[in-house]
Amino acid sequence: MKKIILTFLLLTNLTMASDLDYKIGQMIIVGFNGNTVHSPGYKKVLKQLKNNEISGVLLFSKNIKSQNDLIKMNQKLIDNSSLTPFISIDNEGGIIQRYDFYKHKSAKEVSKLDKIDAKEEYKKLAHMQKMLKINLNFAPCVDLEINQDSIIKKKERSYGANPETVSSYAEIFIKEHNKIKIATSIKHFPGHGSVSGDTHKGFVDATNTFQKEELEPYYILKKYNKLNMVMVSHIFNSNIDEIYPASLSEKTIKDLLINEIGFDGIIISDDYDMKAIKDNYSLRDIVVNSINSGINILLFSNNIESKNKNLPAKIKKIIKKEIELGNISIKDIDNSYQKITRLKRKLSS
Repeated sequence: MKKIILTFLLLTNLTMASDLDYKIGQMIIVGFNGNTVHSPGYKKVLKQLKNNEISGVLLFSKNIKSQNDLIKMNQKLIDNSSLTPFISIDNEGGIIQRYDFYKHKSAKEVSKLDKIDAKEEYKKLAHMQKMLKINLNFAPCVDLEINQDSIIKKKERSYGANPETVSSYAEIFIKEHNKIKIATSIKHFPGHGSVSGDTHKGFVDATNTFQKEELEPYYILKKYNKLNMVMVSHIFNSNIDEIYPASLSEKTIKDLLINEIGFDGIIISDDYDMKAIKDNYSLRDIVVNSINSGINILLFSNNIESKNKNLPAKIKKIIKKEIELGNISIKDIDNSYQKITRLKRKLSS
C-alpha cells in the first residue's frame, strides 16, 4: 500500500510539474534565424513548439524569403502544435512591415484617407496576413504624433496628434483583423510619441515630455470589447515609476493599465532584446519583474541569438525557481495561461 501511495504522489507531482511547464511555455514568444523549413533556426523553434516550450514565434524580414516558403513554415508550425501557436509579426504598414512583395500604406498615409478607404486598406492588409498563415499582428501603433524628432513621427507610424483620430483609425485596423480571426496588439503603452529616443538603441526617458493625452487611445479603445492585446514599451517615466521602465513596472501595468484604465486582456512586453532592457537588466530581473508587474507574454526577438541559446529553457528554470522562493506567484502564471488560451481558442474556432 505504501508503495502505491508513493507512486501516486510521484505521478501527481510529475503531472503538476508538466502542467506548470506547459503554462510557462505559453507565456513565451521568440524570434528565430532561418527562412525555410530546412533552416536550423526554424527547426529549433519547431521543436520547441512541439515540446510546448514556447507559445509561438515572431517573424522578421530575415525570415521571409518568399510567400511560399513563409506559408510552408507557418503551416508546419500550426500542424505540429498541440495548441494554436501565435505566429506574430510587426506589420503596421509603410516602413514598419516585414515583407516587400506587397506595399501597405503607413499610418500617416491611412490617416489622410476617409474611413471607407481606410477600411479597404486594412482589409487588404489583414487578408494578406491570413493568406500567409499569420494570426497575430503587433499593430496598430496608437502613439500620438507629438515630438517631431520621434521615431514615431519620422517613420510615419502615427495617425496624428488627436487621440480621437488615432483611436478611430486604430479601431478600423483592429476590426478588419478580428473579422478573420487575426489578433492585434495596440502599442506602445503608455506612449512613445513624445520622446526622441529609440528603445532599440538604449535607455529612453519620457519624464519631462510625457503628456496625459497619450493615454487617451487606451481609454477609448478599451471600450471596444474585442481589443485583444496591449504591448508595453520600455520607456522610463519617473512620474509613473521612479525605478523601473514601463515593461518592468507594476505601477505602470497593474496600477495604471489594469486597475485605472480597466484593461483585462493580454499584456505583452515589447521585445526584451532591445538595448533599453538588455543592457540594463539580467534575464532573471527581466523575468521576475515583468511577471510581477502584470506582463502575460514575454517577447524576445532572439536577434542576439548567440547570447540566448536555449532561452525558453532558461526562462522556465528561472520562473520555477522564483515560484519556489516565493518571488513569483503561481496565480500570475495561471492568470496568464487562462488569458492566452482563451484568445487562442477564438483564433482557432
